[in-house]
Amino acid sequence: MTVLPDSTDELVAFLDANIVLEGKPVAELPWTQIATAGLIRVLIVPKAMEEIDAKKRDGRLGLHARAFNRLIAPSVVNGGSIVLREADPRVELQMATCSRIPWNDYDELDPDDGDSRIVAEALNVRNVTSQSRILISHDIKPLAYARGRDLPVHQASDDWLRAPEPSPKDKEIQRLKQKVAEYRKDEPTFEISIEVADISPLTTYRVAELDPKQAEAITALIKTQNPKESNGGRDIYGLSSRFGSDRDSSYDGKYSAFITRKVPSFVAKFSEKLELLFNQRLFTVRVTNAGDIRADHLVVSIKTSDGWINRRVVAVSASGPSAPVPRPDYLGSLNIHGHFDNISPPRVGRHEFETTLPARKSLETKASCENFHSGQDYYFEGVVAPTSSNQPLEITVTLTAKNLRGEHTETLKLDKQIVVIEPSELVDLQTLELRQDYPTKKELTRLLRAEEYDEIDWDEKDED
Repeated sequence: MTVLPDSTDELVAFLDANIVLEGKPVAELPWTQIATAGLIRVLIVPKAMEEIDAKKRDGRLGLHARAFNRLIAPSVVNGGSIVLREADPRVELQMATCSRIPWNDYDELDPDDGDSRIVAEALNVRNVTSQSRILISHDIKPLAYARGRDLPVHQASDDWLRAPEPSPKDKEIQRLKQKVAEYRKDEPTFEISIEVADISPLTTYRVAELDPKQAEAITALIKTQNPKESNGGRDIYGLSSRFGSDRDSSYDGKYSAFITRKVPSFVAKFSEKLELLFNQRLFTVRVTNAGDIRADHLVVSIKTSDGWINRRVVAVSASGPSAPVPRPDYLGSLNIHGHFDNISPPRVGRHEFETTLPARKSLETKASCENFHSGQDYYFEGVVAPTSSNQPLEITVTLTAKNLRGEHTETLKLDKQIVVIEPSELVDLQTLELRQDYPTKKELTRLLRAEEYDEIDWDEKDED
């Protein structure tokens, strides 16, 4: 509200303690919101002063309480007023004195309540002849008490308040952050990126099990498509010599194991293999030394929370395992790889990475570098195979170094879109040909065309 006193009167304004403690300096308050001309005599009643004094040792408000205490002290000592503002409206500050409060006349006010006492003291102030009075507060309760006693009020807007100040806890947090920043001036700075292909969305298949009839039909189909081959010949005496025949003496046993063990095992795990084929995703991790300081003895750890990670694409055949073929016995006697046995592993340079924990269908892989210099990059390219559980997929990269305090960590969290599906929706069970493309098909096709077979892991070999 705005009060316009006449030229012969003054406006007496009672300040609540919260205006002094939380507001701007009293000389800078927006007094023109109260009156545009004349004199505003600002009075601080004893209870308000008591609340201000009580905050002199407060960590957040103490500075403001002590400053106001010094400002109003001359008024207490000599009884005069302190001029806060010369221009219209003129503003003077003074400590109020009050008569004894007739509490029996104020049924709604509680002598033990601070807001009640401030209002009661404002109603019983001494040496004030002006009838133009107003109570200023930012809080609702004292304003309500004052209005109940016909004392005009003004609810101070946020314009009256100081900008929010950090609490002691916030200041301590900021101090610690600055301290950490000082420490990190001597530490390497990293950037980590984690990218997973085909995640819009991360569709994850939960493939139903084959029913008995389907399993039986697939078993028969694989056997039909993989008949036993002719196993070479014998010499003129009906014998198989070591170098004179192309017969494989172990072929019968291998084919028998294929029919009795490998095919049933494949059919039993048919749904599991389809999940592996369709749920695999290519992913790439890039670590960059983005600062000016090299990282000494850097260790890069890459973990998955679900499923496993592998350095190579895993090739899964939906048409079943490959049947053995006869291999002449004499070929087995040729040790064509023997001369590689004594070759020492290549020496790893100081700026090169050495894989210390390979990614072989494992939860984690690690690599280390002695001197990871400024601007250098490390790449890991592989596949992640999440399970068909409801658990989200999280890939976490953690960096440690000799000259790095603590760890530098980055996590990519992906929620799965679980799709429950029948095997027949993914594979034609009559021919075992795929009905849908799988996420790693393009990469697998590229590797096969380039004859980069050593960059492919064959799921079938894991069954051997």
